[in-house]
Amino acid sequence: MARKKNEPPKERLYSIPEMSKMIQVDERTLVEWVQYRRIPHVRVDNKLVRFKLSDIAKWVRDKNKPPQKYEIK
Repeated sequence: MARKKNEPPKERLYSIPEMSKMIQVDERTLVEWVQYRRIPHVRVDNKLVRFKLSDIAKWVRDKNKPPQKYEIK
């Protein structure tokens, strides 16, 4: 199916085995993170779990941010 002229390209979705290799965690751990909603994911047909690389990259960046320091005035 061809893309429409002004339509942006669709982002590739990665499976659990693919993503576990990318972020170097065990597949079972990744499944648990999905079950407990600890990692961003997409459900395809309300069954298959997939991941967008852009969502995972943002999630990793957010996880690695130093905690904010609050100053009481």
